[in-house]
Amino acid sequence: MKKKLFHKAFCAETAAVLVLALCVLLVVLVHLDPGSERYANAVNPFFLLSPDSVEEEVIPDYAGIRRTYTLTLPEADSATTTGARLSVFLRHTLAEISIDDSRLYYDLTESGTSHIGKTPGSYWVSFPVRPVYAGKTVHVTLTPVFESVRNEEPVFMVISRDMLLSMIELPKDGLLLILSLAAVISGIFLVLSSLALPLDKKYHRRIFYLGAVTVTAGLWKLCGLPSVTLILDYVGIHKEIWYTGAVSYLFMMVLSLRLLTAMRDGGEDRTGMICFYVSAGAAALLLILQLLNVAELHQALIWYGIGAAILHFISLFGKTPGRSELLWLLPFFLALGVDLLIYLISGSMRTAPTFLIWVILNLFVRGFGFIREAILRERELRKKEEELRGAKVKTMMNQIRPHFIYNTLSSVYVLCRDDPPRAMEVIQDFTAYLQANFTAISAENLIAFTDELRHTKAYLAVEAIRYGDRLTVEFATQHTAFRLPALTLQPLVENAVKHGLGKGISPEHVTVRTWAEEDHAVITVEDDGPGMGSEPEDPEGHVGLRNVRERLELMCGGTLETAPRAGGGTVVTVTIPRV
Repeated sequence: MKKKLFHKAFCAETAAVLVLALCVLLVVLVHLDPGSERYANAVNPFFLLSPDSVEEEVIPDYAGIRRTYTLTLPEADSATTTGARLSVFLRHTLAEISIDDSRLYYDLTESGTSHIGKTPGSYWVSFPVRPVYAGKTVHVTLTPVFESVRNEEPVFMVISRDMLLSMIELPKDGLLLILSLAAVISGIFLVLSSLALPLDKKYHRRIFYLGAVTVTAGLWKLCGLPSVTLILDYVGIHKEIWYTGAVSYLFMMVLSLRLLTAMRDGGEDRTGMICFYVSAGAAALLLILQLLNVAELHQALIWYGIGAAILHFISLFGKTPGRSELLWLLPFFLALGVDLLIYLISGSMRTAPTFLIWVILNLFVRGFGFIREAILRERELRKKEEELRGAKVKTMMNQIRPHFIYNTLSSVYVLCRDDPPRAMEVIQDFTAYLQANFTAISAENLIAFTDELRHTKAYLAVEAIRYGDRLTVEFATQHTAFRLPALTLQPLVENAVKHGLGKGISPEHVTVRTWAEEDHAVITVEDDGPGMGSEPEDPEGHVGLRNVRERLELMCGGTLETAPRAGGGTVVTVTIPRV
């Protein structure tokens, strides 16, 4: 069972990593070969230029139209001597700027150069307004790439870059810029916390995916802000910025579904995981098609978002949704819907902070709540470990019974007189037995089965002095390559001896078998004694087996079962999951 859950989790992480790898590959390749001219944008006084004329030309591709704006630059004054620039912010639009039939700027997309995607992204086009250009006519040719931006009206400005950034763009983007940065920083903190803190797997996944969703949401919003493009476009990476935002949106939806499945109190269900794989597969397909220039990511984003929303709701039908899932899902899409409505009304996402506000609040309330729950869980586990250590001490003391020590020493005393070589062998076996018992108390981790088997044989060698030929033990240990808690097999064999020969029944045959199954190892200890039913009869034996069972459950998720043997006797079965 645990192996299957681990396999499912591994496949889920692999799917998420694949999508992330494709995202990174897309952005890197766009950076290496963007297909559009890299233009360092800097801009400087302030004039809004109204076009003298606009000419439209119908074209067969892109959005079907190309517009040429004719502008007259200001006459020679401070505007042309302080490093001012003619600037315009464009979204998914190709641009060409010329003066006196000399091209000052053009996008390489139409020049036949290989590239990824038609879109140049969202970017600032600008060129310096030098004194020599004063009063001249500028022609700006714009070609919208997609229907969604066909009717956007450009705003032409002659302004310094610093003034454009500080007095126009930052005041407009200020709130969303702060929220986006807060989301990215706090999300990274949460992701690092999930990796650094010793958390239970359930809480580790919840905290990790919540932090990752917050990071990608912040990046998505951040990359769409004109001020961010203006700040970063000194190095000419406007196309990479847009693709980073687009793939962040894809990844946000994939991670949101993964978070939804991780929030299930009863464990991840099949329906939710199928929805996650479908969303991750669709995102990977879109990225591959974009890399091959078969499909445009910009045109697919809205449909992917609708499909992801449907998958979110379908995932709830695998099991009855819990409070955590509903409190994540409903506000998630409500906040996205509010931002979409604001965008449709205002035409800009810079005035739509609802989603990021909700994500950040959710991160601080739910994310730190998860950490608190995880810490409390760790405290409970530590308490159980302390109880386990106490149980190990009790088990050890049960194994080293005074009368067993007295009987052994008495036997050694007699052997020293009658058979000294045999006495030396018994002392060696008894020393090995005592050493294994005392070592077990400090064993924090699982030990090799071969070590436990050696301990068991040392115990039987000591008991052979007392019982001789009355006790026969057969070992059919075909599988030994596994680990288990210390003092697991030896107490079971001792219990079998005690309930057989200890009650005067003679002779007794004990068989120890091991074998491997698909996802666990199996040990059986079988005796032909009088039997003890499904539970041992005496209190001492009951405590011993109960301690073994508890240590198996806590340390490796193993189980211990007792059952009557056909024909008399008892069979104890131990299962050890593979780790």
